[in-house]
Amino acid sequence: VREPVDVAELLADVHTSFSGQAEAAGVDLRVEIIGDPSDPIGTMGIIGDVGRLDQVLGNLTANALRHTPAGGAITLRAEPIEGGVRIVVRDTGEGISAEDLSYVFDRFWRGDRSRSHAGGAGSGLGLAIARQLVQAHGGRIGVESEPGQGTTFVIELPAGGE
Repeated sequence: VREPVDVAELLADVHTSFSGQAEAAGVDLRVEIIGDPSDPIGTMGIIGDVGRLDQVLGNLTANALRHTPAGGAITLRAEPIEGGVRIVVRDTGEGISAEDLSYVFDRFWRGDRSRSHAGGAGSGLGLAIARQLVQAHGGRIGVESEPGQGTTFVIELPAGGE
């Protein structure tokens, strides 16, 4: 269902959903909203399926938690950009090797299981699904990472969701 999405509220909901896991793992989970407080991001007219966008951010946050050791941090950030919004999920985990970066959005790709701090790995579908859902909203998703330096996923969504 496409409807106006309050991006700040969306990030707050994801934070609430994962704060218990983050605390138990000793990881600092924080939200940053960049912009004019008198003109909240949620009123910028982002149109989308809030359930699907929640799924995307949930997948990215779950992955970040899985690969960020105790004492690390995960930041969920939103900021307005020309014609839309940028959402960033950044962690201070182990990072992803240059050779693996080109595969992270492939179905069933799970990378090096030894990187996982939470024990076990996902199905290898989460990032592929995240990319499909972002693209269905007319947006794009990218990733930057260096081993030992953490990983940053960047989502850009158009205001109209098309």
